[in-house]
Amino acid sequence: MAIKVFIKRKYPKDKEKELLRCIREIRSRVPLQPGYISGEYLKSIDNTDEITTISSWFSLEDWHTWFESEERKEIQARIDAIPGVTSEYTIYRYIKTR
Repeated sequence: MAIKVFIKRKYPKDKEKELLRCIREIRSRVPLQPGYISGEYLKSIDNTDEITTISSWFSLEDWHTWFESEERKEIQARIDAIPGVTSEYTIYRYIKTR
């Protein structure tokens, strides 16, 4: 079953360029991952210190494989090392409404 993953990252204004470098690196690598469907990167209008990533995956297992990969962990470790940056993950599944 397809899923969507929302990653909300908050950051100090002076760390935006450093964070975006890491996000660009992820953005260049994630499309090569098995099960990846698509992704979008959004900057909040109201909270200008917040970027949200929304990615679609064929399955939760595909997401977990990427999430647990050394490649992703290495980039996320660099994000985590940026002072004041936080990352919050939420996974959603589709539901029938009829």
